[in-house]
Order: sequence, then C-alpha cells, then structure tokens
Amino acid sequence: MKRPQSAASIPAATYTVKALVKALRILDCLAEEERSSTTLTELSRRLHLHVSTVHRLMVNLLRQGFAEIDPATGGYRLGYRVLRMGLKVLDRLDFRQVAHPLLRELNQKTQETIHLAILQSDHAVSIEKFGSPQPVGLDARLGGLMALHCTGVGKALLAFQADALQAQILRTLGLERHTAHTITSPTQFRKELTRIREQGYALDDEEAVIGLRCVAAPIFNHEGQVLAAFSVAGPATRVTLERVPELAQLVRETAREISFRLGYQAGARSPGSAPS
Repeated sequence: MKRPQSAASIPAATYTVKALVKALRILDCLAEEERSSTTLTELSRRLHLHVSTVHRLMVNLLRQGFAEIDPATGGYRLGYRVLRMGLKVLDRLDFRQVAHPLLRELNQKTQETIHLAILQSDHAVSIEKFGSPQPVGLDARLGGLMALHCTGVGKALLAFQADALQAQILRTLGLERHTAHTITSPTQFRKELTRIREQGYALDDEEAVIGLRCVAAPIFNHEGQVLAAFSVAGPATRVTLERVPELAQLVRETAREISFRLGYQAGARSPGSAPS
C-alpha cells in the first residue's frame, strides 16, 4: 500500500487551493492572537489581504463554526469547532498519559516549570505545562510556538531527529537572534546539535529570553523516533549554571523512564543517538 506523503515532501504548487490557504492563514492568525479577539482590519494588515477578501472568508469560517464573534468587542476569535479538533489531536498523543505522572514528579522534585512540546514543521509546539509553585514562575500558552534553535525543547527535538529530516529542517531554519546568547552561526549550531546528541540533553542558556534558563531532553517511542521533548525551565537566578548538572541528570533519568515505558530499548538502533 502506498504510504501517504508528508506535508514537507509535497511541492508547494501541487493541489494548492488559494482560497483555502488564505482561510487557514486567518485561522493561524486568530490562534496566535493574544487578545480575546481581533478585527477584520487587523487581520487584513497582518495577512496582507484586502479587507473584502478577509470578510468573505470570515463569513464562511463563521458559518462552519471555525470562527465566532466576540460579543464583548465585536471582533473575531477562534470557534469551538477548532477546539474540538485540537482535542482530537491531543487524544491521539497517548504518550502524554505515560509522561504525565513522571513529569509531575519532576515538577515536584525541581520546583520549576516543566514544558512538554512536539515538533511541528520548523517550530516546537507546547502541549503540556506544569507550573512552578515558587513565587516567580514562568507562563507559556499551550499551543504556543517555540523556536527550534534557541529553546531547550526545540534544540532537543531537532538534535535527535533522523539525519535526513534534520538536514531538511536546517536548510530553511532561520537562526534569528533573540538575545546576545542566541546561536546564529549555522556551523556553530550544528556543533551544538552534535554536543546535545552526545550528552543526551539540551541547554537553553538565556538564548530565547534573558533571565530564563532551561534543561531539556527528548522522549523516544518503541521505534527509536523522537515523539516529544520536555524541559525544566526557570529564572536564571534559580536555574544557575552550577545547578545545571543536577537538573540534567534528573531530566535524562525522566526521559529514559518515559521512553522505556513507551517501549524504547536503549541499545536499539534509532535515528538519533539516544541518551544512555
């Protein structure tokens, strides 16, 4: 039976329906909106589309339940049909049920925020968070996108991918500078990925946000493929460089246990060098 093609392997011009693409871009824009709603004019400006085009597409999204009008502002926001679809995707991620108690235990041991993320195209997507009980914690939206080159979970997800997929992502990955610590050199970043594979964990040393440090590791399935990555994240004043080795050990141990429960064999052949 012919295997389905991945989205990345299909040429951009193949089967493209322009109106559908524009409607999906509107949904993406609504999903990234931090306010409760947004207007047609704002959507038009962000997407570089004529207001009449956005309005025509929005009418259809409203009719189908993918968008709705915020009664308080008169603006537009995602509809509950999108939520139902998202929950279906989360239900499919059975590894969360295995990872949840172990990540909760890690959260209690470290007293720091735990993020769980998966790879989506050229970003990491947050799918679970356990907040820190300490006064100064971190906030992150579930479903939020995180850069692959400067976050702990992003680097862990990318470092352990199969060589072909990793190379494909690196070809188009922009190494945008977020702080003075962000790695922006392709050569240096490749060396960073090699180091991560060798040591079994990734470190975000204030590379995405000044004052934030994260230690992350990948989760493997029974075939040795990277399912997700998680991190221990906190203010650099608490997650100090002196504390990193201790957190790295805890992160690696938790990653090994989750992967083991998912059927991963440490000595098995895998796309990337899994932590031992």
